[in-house]
Amino acid sequence: MTADEESTRIAIADRVYDTLSAQFMSGQRAPGERLKLHLLSRELDVSPTPIREALARLEHTGFIERHSQRGYAVARLLHSDEIAQLMDARLLLEPAMARAATTRSSEEFLSHLAETIAVMDNAGHGADGETLRKCWMADEQFHGLIADQSGNPFIAKAYRSLGGQLQRFRIIGKSGVSHARSARVEHEAVYAAIAAGDSEGAAEAIGRHLTNAKGRALADLERAERSRKS
Repeated sequence: MTADEESTRIAIADRVYDTLSAQFMSGQRAPGERLKLHLLSRELDVSPTPIREALARLEHTGFIERHSQRGYAVARLLHSDEIAQLMDARLLLEPAMARAATTRSSEEFLSHLAETIAVMDNAGHGADGETLRKCWMADEQFHGLIADQSGNPFIAKAYRSLGGQLQRFRIIGKSGVSHARSARVEHEAVYAAIAAGDSEGAAEAIGRHLTNAKGRALADLERAERSRKS
C-alpha cells in the first residue's frame, strides 16, 4: 500500500468513526442494536475495512460492546453508579484541561466556545427534542474544544473516551430545558474565567459545573426509576 493509499484509508476510517460517534450520542442507534458490518458498509458507502477499524476504536469509548458470538452492538446506557464514577473521573481530568487551555487561549478559541454557548442558549426558547439534542451536542463540543486547546493530546484522548457518555444519557433520556439552562450558565462562568486569563478560576468553574451535572444526571436516573416502579 502506498503512502497516499494509507492516508486515504485512515481518512475514511476517521470519517466513519465521527459519523458513528454522532449516531450513538444522538440516540439514532438504540442501546442493544446490533452493528452488522455489511449493513454499515452499504449505509455509509465504504468498504468493510475502515468500518472494522472505526468499530475497534469506538469500543474504547464505551459507545459499543463486542460480543464473541454476536459481534458489535450499541452499548446499554450507564446506571447510577457508573454515571457517578464517570463524572468523578471527569472531575479529575477536566480542571487540568481548563487550566492548560486558559494559558493557551486565543481569540479563535474563545469565539468557538462562545458559539457553543449560543447554541445552548437556544434551548431556552424551545423544548422540542431536536433543539435539546443540538444543545447537548454543543455541550459536548464545548468540553471537547477545551480538551483540544489544552495542548496535550493524551489528555484530549482521555477526555474523548469519557465525554460523550453523559450526552448520550441526556439525549436518550430527554433531559429537559431546565438542565440545559443550568449547563449553559455554568459554561458561561467557565468561559468568563478563560477569557480573563484566570486559569485557577476556570478550573474551579468547570469543577463546579461537573459536580452540578453529576447531581442533575443522578436525579434524572432516580426519577426515572421511581416512575418505572409506580
